[in-house]
Amino acid sequence: MLRDAIESSTTTITATFAEGICNTKDLGGGPGVQIITDLCQTLVYFDGDWTKFVNDMLDYTSKSYGDEDFKDRIAGSDNRLQSLQSTDLLIQSALVPNSRVRSNETADNDAAVYIGGLDKIFTVPISAAYIINASGTSYRYSTEPEGMDISISQTSKKHSFGDWEEFYLYPGDDGNVYTDKITESRNSLSPAFGSGEDSTLVQVAAISSAAAGASSPLAPSTFTQLFSENGYELEQQNATAARLKLFAQAVARVYNQPMFDKFAVCNQWPNQCSLSDGLFIDGGFVDNPSLVINVAQYQISGGDLDDTLRVILTNTNEAWGDDYQYSLFLQYFDSPINEGVEPGSFQWAPGMFTPYQSPQIFGDFMDESILDGLIEPIPDSNMTTALLRGITIDNPTFGIKAGQQVEILLVNLNEPITTYIATPAIVDYFTEPLADMTVHIAENKELANRIKLFVEPALVHQNDNDDIATPAGEPTSSAARLLLRPRLPMGWLLLLSMVLHQVL
Repeated sequence: MLRDAIESSTTTITATFAEGICNTKDLGGGPGVQIITDLCQTLVYFDGDWTKFVNDMLDYTSKSYGDEDFKDRIAGSDNRLQSLQSTDLLIQSALVPNSRVRSNETADNDAAVYIGGLDKIFTVPISAAYIINASGTSYRYSTEPEGMDISISQTSKKHSFGDWEEFYLYPGDDGNVYTDKITESRNSLSPAFGSGEDSTLVQVAAISSAAAGASSPLAPSTFTQLFSENGYELEQQNATAARLKLFAQAVARVYNQPMFDKFAVCNQWPNQCSLSDGLFIDGGFVDNPSLVINVAQYQISGGDLDDTLRVILTNTNEAWGDDYQYSLFLQYFDSPINEGVEPGSFQWAPGMFTPYQSPQIFGDFMDESILDGLIEPIPDSNMTTALLRGITIDNPTFGIKAGQQVEILLVNLNEPITTYIATPAIVDYFTEPLADMTVHIAENKELANRIKLFVEPALVHQNDNDDIATPAGEPTSSAARLLLRPRLPMGWLLLLSMVLHQVL
């Protein structure tokens, strides 16, 4: 379907031009730059527009199943599958703290739109959850309503790391989620996609998956934070002045390239952003497993704090054990990576591309050695599982209340298959391995058994871990919540759904 979408594109882009514009060698290495490189090779065929890419992919896929209007359907309560009519659905995205509106070529400066209250503006991406439940649809942000005001000021057309130092560049020492940057005028942020309520499937699919969004030149502080880590690493390597200058010029060249603008998604798509709008990027920049918004939704919607909330988290990782993998889960606990950081405050965890608001929701201690000790291999499989437990503490930034017992069954895939399957060559290369993986997951009896033991409350506590023990007599709930945040192929949701169907 990707090849069909590219071949049907009306763009005049050639492969040679795509390779040239996506040449990132002077930006340094690292996962962040690699993501930009991988996705750029495809996005140039869609005018650099992430949402157009998602739109065309969904269009071709749905039409092949005879569903002509799928992509334009409202992601709302009435359109939930029958089996999910009583289930709240949440889609994790992130709203960048500021955006840039390009002026005409003769103007000296562009306009910058900053999100924040009357006396402070944000320095980090804000959690944005699109919620579908029985009462309708809505967006929930990790800030109070008054924090969604915007202020406007001029900003240079040319990129300079110095212009964005007050947004705490890498490593973000003494960072704060707010800055007192002086601005010129204030307004209210426009509701997402017009109403701030009903959004289409294309819109919510795009805002929750824009993995290269932080590298959009229209998201200036997030853009600068992302590349500041590469600059920091060059300095630590004692790079020459000439090499540092070459790096700064490469960053400035990307900043001045409109082809990269729509890597982030305007909150008024398909309309252009104005001076009252903002930009969405992948929810992975605030909470990739999306645990916190789901626990918050359970509590906010009236869930009993005396019940134990059970969560199945899938980790579509290629391998276990790097900084990013540890940070994904240690960030929820009292751990070395958030020492001295209050829940909801500024955090730049190891392996993360940009800073964000701390999603710590448990007071229980966890470090790498404890987490590693909880990992249980599945025989004759790359997959592993871990049973994590914690009791919530207050994190008002996300609406979390203290006192909720939460049990998490973590499923690590550990498959050497990228989640960025975004070019025809990559699709061809991974088609057979993906099919084999799908069959392996769906037919794995040990995984099915572990999920069954986790879901059935009478059996869950037979293998309590002494390091993170559940208090004796703690009441449990028979309801399990499935939390997933699939990336490019929506197949991850299908895979675990197949396993749960087999179990339940």
